[in-house]
Amino acid sequence: MTCELFSAPHDSLNLGGHTHVLAADILFCEGDRNYTHVYFKQLPKLTLSVTLRILHERLGEGDFLRPNRSTVVNKACIAEFDRFEIRLHNGLVIPIARRRLSFVREYLQNHSVISLIAEHPTP
Repeated sequence: MTCELFSAPHDSLNLGGHTHVLAADILFCEGDRNYTHVYFKQLPKLTLSVTLRILHERLGEGDFLRPNRSTVVNKACIAEFDRFEIRLHNGLVIPIARRRLSFVREYLQNHSVISLIAEHPTP
């Protein structure tokens, strides 16, 4: 059985096998050992037998941000952030890992992707 979520391969990303989707349709991806759960804006969740690292390489750094070890977020779906977390447009909160905090904050502030909701001084 093939699962083709979008039928125009030239406009889509190959997630593996015959699964093609638009990057804009992905909300975020969550790693679970050797599997990755892909959450979409409108479609049901899709589970792939590929690691999050490999999927992030397929998706590319341009449209997706990795705020912690187990999550890759579509940059276009970020509504706001504060010191330790990212809030998506649907209200879901994604924690930012301490080791990635400076990179994520710098990227989001420099690219004016979203608004800062609560600026706290760094200790």
